[in-house]
Amino acid sequence: MARVMILAAILFMAVTVSSSRIMTITIAEDAENPQSQRCQQQIQQAQKLRSCQQYLRQQTQFQEEEDKVSRDKQQCCEQLRQIQEPQCRCEGLSQVVQHAQQQGELQGRERQQMIRTAENLPGLCQLSPQRCEIQTRSLF
Repeated sequence: MARVMILAAILFMAVTVSSSRIMTITIAEDAENPQSQRCQQQIQQAQKLRSCQQYLRQQTQFQEEEDKVSRDKQQCCEQLRQIQEPQCRCEGLSQVVQHAQQQGELQGRERQQMIRTAENLPGLCQLSPQRCEIQTRSLF
């Protein structure tokens, strides 16, 4: 219950920050796109944001120990810092969410919660952009 309250407070703070910038990312299907190639290299160097994957999954389950969630969030933030271009951070987080969705790990409320958390994650890590807009394709 405390974790839910903390998560709600963090999300509220992230949403109410008036100076936040929002970045909308549309993942280019074109592998020839130089920007996309740069992003893919940066995401790869950041270990495909594996800690972010773990952190975002934990936020949908509420069963993990708080220290582990905090540790995974810190590691996730560190991986996001390794990505130099802000738009690539959003692209990487979008890929994490898309991957979880393709694996069948997300449905309904859990899917929406993971998307909201991922959108606000750069701001929670004090990185730019403060917020990403993640649009996932429906699998149905």
